[in-house]
Amino acid sequence: MTGACPYRTISVIGVGLMGASLAGALKTLPSPPVIRGSTPDREEGEKALSRRLIDFYTPSNREVASGAELVVIAAPPSSIPEIWEEIRPAVTADTLLTDLASVKLNLHSIYRERYASSLPRYVSSHPMAGRELTGVDAARSDLFRDRLTFLIPFSTPPLAEDVDRLKSLWTLAGSPRQTIVEPREHDRILSLISHLPHLLAFSLLETLVRTTDRKALPHWDWPSQKGGALNDMLRIAWSGPDLWGDILLQNRNEILASLDDFTDSMDLFKKFLVEDNREEMIAYLKTLHDKAREDIHHEQHP
Repeated sequence: MTGACPYRTISVIGVGLMGASLAGALKTLPSPPVIRGSTPDREEGEKALSRRLIDFYTPSNREVASGAELVVIAAPPSSIPEIWEEIRPAVTADTLLTDLASVKLNLHSIYRERYASSLPRYVSSHPMAGRELTGVDAARSDLFRDRLTFLIPFSTPPLAEDVDRLKSLWTLAGSPRQTIVEPREHDRILSLISHLPHLLAFSLLETLVRTTDRKALPHWDWPSQKGGALNDMLRIAWSGPDLWGDILLQNRNEILASLDDFTDSMDLFKKFLVEDNREEMIAYLKTLHDKAREDIHHEQHP
């Protein structure tokens, strides 16, 4: 991407996969910003520094936030309020804050209750990108290429300038499309398009391992027998347990609702199988494909 970065100094709290990838994307610009990074893991911080993803490293979140025009918090959802508490003495009224968490409603509630006055400029972000790997070694400067980013204003009302500059930042980072949503709608959408797929992958992996434990199939060896379909479905099953345990619990209400929807669908397929109803099964699959194609066509040609 080309263009001038809307911020001269950016602080990234958490230089793991997401934070380091954002830093790397911005460092490819013709006139990149000065990027400072923090993480309690000194080895990760030094790696980010040696890869020139950041210009300065400190283990102190408060130190890294001081004087920044933009602070990006790339940390698990449950740790973000603690980070807010730590950095608020260092943040001025001129500093914009954002985070990259994939769950927003609980964070928004805590922010409105405790931090709205001390962190007055806050527009949360969620780029729809990621990998099953973690850490600086997994960071890629093209991670956000052609991906959508959700923007969720926490400040009420948000400054139009803050939203516009953040949109520009994400466009420069490779994410040319941004959608502004409310926290609850964001979490409901994510429960369906991200969190439920991860749960299905985890459940599928558990089913495979449980089949191994039963030792009922003499020729069972799923790691060597799996084909492309299983490979595709299991890729995200290796996502970090600490992060995904946090995400799933943070968004449990919306995920439970999505699980109910999914269970209804599985019950229908189970009914077709129990009844050996080939005609209705095929008709249902054809109708499903037609409806999905309509959704895809509408997205491509709004």
